[in-house]
Amino acid sequence: MGDARWRSFRARFRETDLWVAVDTDRYSSETERYTMDRILFYRSVLEQHIAVFPEFRDSLVPVMAPAGVHPMLRDMYEAALAAGTGPMSAVAGAIAQYTANDLISRFGLSEVIVENGGDIFLKLTSPATVSVFAGASPLSDKIGLVIRPEETPLSVCCSSGTVGHSLSFGIADACMIACRSGAMADAYATAFCNEVKNEGMVQKVTEKALQKPEIMSVVIIAGEKAGIGGSIEVKLLKKG
Repeated sequence: MGDARWRSFRARFRETDLWVAVDTDRYSSETERYTMDRILFYRSVLEQHIAVFPEFRDSLVPVMAPAGVHPMLRDMYEAALAAGTGPMSAVAGAIAQYTANDLISRFGLSEVIVENGGDIFLKLTSPATVSVFAGASPLSDKIGLVIRPEETPLSVCCSSGTVGHSLSFGIADACMIACRSGAMADAYATAFCNEVKNEGMVQKVTEKALQKPEIMSVVIIAGEKAGIGGSIEVKLLKKG
């Protein structure tokens, strides 16, 4: 990400830690201020909802959405229902998508990438490769998705049972899911990562994930095993 194509910055508040890249010629200090404003706004939406409906935060299974909720919360409820997870499994992907869309709308951006703890939402005008980090696996950073402009806006979310602090019931080093919806990609990444209990299950879980019509591509890595499929081009990368 270090070339002249993008100007990048970080925006952090409490648990939310965004890495953002935008068109170099559209960047200004206002871009960073507005990103922080969006973080505070969407966190407020979440916190106010949780204060009334604590099960939204605490449940590990889908719960019914009350009427009249903010569209981001509705996306999270619907993603949880589709994936069989709790609503907060979709939070990072949802915030990445909504922040990216707000930046596009406010500044007329041609390209934007918002990464939120391994969950990415991007809009592109030329191809970009997203590599899969898989912790101690020998396949870490050796498999990438080549995202083409016509496939964006797109969300690429990753869950892991061995990397990071998020709750997981599986042992996959990485489960990357690509969907149009940030909430959907995030919830499915959590769900299918949870299903990988050993390396021998990688292919079976990959095939199951590809049966979901919302999922465009899947990469699951556990140790020396990888399951790959979907419509997005896959590229083998040379590490180092």
